[in-house]
Formats: sequence, C-alpha cells, structure tokens
Amino acid sequence: MASFSNVLGIRGRVGNVVFCKLNGKSYMRTVPVKNDSNTPKQQEVRSRFRVTVRFYQKIKDTPLKRILDLSADGICSSGYVLFMKKNLKAFRANGKIGDFSQLHFSAGKRQQAYNLQGRMDEQGMVTLNWENDEVEATDRLNVVVLYSNRSFSPKLLEGLEVLRVAEKVTFPLERGKGVRIYLYCFFVSPDGKRFSNSQCIKL
Repeated sequence: MASFSNVLGIRGRVGNVVFCKLNGKSYMRTVPVKNDSNTPKQQEVRSRFRVTVRFYQKIKDTPLKRILDLSADGICSSGYVLFMKKNLKAFRANGKIGDFSQLHFSAGKRQQAYNLQGRMDEQGMVTLNWENDEVEATDRLNVVVLYSNRSFSPKLLEGLEVLRVAEKVTFPLERGKGVRIYLYCFFVSPDGKRFSNSQCIKL
C-alpha cells in the first residue's frame, strides 16, 4: 500500500485501485485481478501442449532430434521450440493426434517434392513418385514412418540412398490389418544440414 497526498479527497475504488484514509493519511492499493486462466479453452490449450511435449519426448533420443535441431537454425532457438511451433495444432487435448497430415519432422528452404505420390501393393511394397526439374538434384530423400496404432513412435527409415533426381523409390513396409501408415518425406542437402519441409503421404 502506498501513501500519497489526496488533495481531491478521493475515496473508494477506481478500476483496480482502492483509495482510503487511515490515521489522517491517504493510501491507495491495488485489488487483485481475478485470474481466469482456468477456462475450458485454456485447459484445452494446456492439455494439447502437454500431449505435444509427450510426443517430442519419444523422439528426442532418435535421429529426428538432430534433424529438428538443424532445421531450427535461423528459425527458432532449438529443435524443441520448432517442433512445438510446427506441431501443437496437430494434437488434441484428449491425448491423441487430431490430424496426421499437420505433423512436421523437418523444416527449411530446400525445395519440396513436386507432385509427390505414394502407394502400397498387397505384398507390402511402397512406391513413392515425384517430379524434379533439376533443382537441388543431389539432395537425398528421407522418410519418417508413423503407424496409426503406434502413433507416438515415428521412425526414420534407414538405408534409403535415393537422390531427388531419381524421382522414384521402392521399399518394403509391414502393416497390420486396418492400420494406416503415414509417411513424412523430405529432402536433405548433400552436407546433411539443410532440409525441405516434410510432406505427408497416407497409405
């Protein structure tokens, strides 16, 4: 509480400030502002934030962390901050992924694939096709796999040595009955430090 010279004889409340008199001196104090930080909407935002953090915890000990950290250079302070910024809206407050297509595992200025398409045959062979116009032709393809029944366990495919100029890649994947597969495809520069934004393919 602060004292002041109340020449106008103000008493009572003005906004969140209360004016009063005690022992012949005038004082003013602020009234605590009601905290509305627990509205249903704010609870939902906090829940989504916790879910997104939980997902990130699953990938922080995988090669995806390094990709995110490198992607963040010049954009955010860290790969964690970039992941939260890019992916918060992909999650629901109920602990699940709301829209798989909104997930991102890389970011950058390298060219995305033109007309990227994917299919999977009955033998479990996946074929990806895209178009290239010789831009950054020696960039290498990366693919992250995410299964709908293990939606918090993304995995970076190993052993893919396919360049952008190839415009096609084929590889095997296992899939259980009724399980959706989401592929997140992006290109990395020859020095391994620069990336394109990931693109989602649903199989």
